[in-house]
Amino acid sequence: MAKEKGIKFVCDLCGQLIEIGRPRFILRGEIFCAYDGGQFDETTDIPRESIRQEMQKLIDMMEKRNEKDLNDEVHYAFNLDLCPACRKRIYSILERSEQNE
Repeated sequence: MAKEKGIKFVCDLCGQLIEIGRPRFILRGEIFCAYDGGQFDETTDIPRESIRQEMQKLIDMMEKRNEKDLNDEVHYAFNLDLCPACRKRIYSILERSEQNE
């Protein structure tokens, strides 16, 4: 029997090889930070020096992190290859979340 050639895929969730000619599903999505409509409190009663110190702490924290991590925290797009069993698992989770709305 001749060895089949072609692109081989692995399920990104379970690691199972998805054989050539078998169903493969692609899940595309994105996770992003959503605005909740809340408003920021006024800080007029906080001394300017305290605000400056707090801002400097935040800047120092951000400078220690890499750009990719900071961007992924706000927006992350992805593509996953899924085998039929994992597609079914994801579908069940999504279906349940819709029913709970």
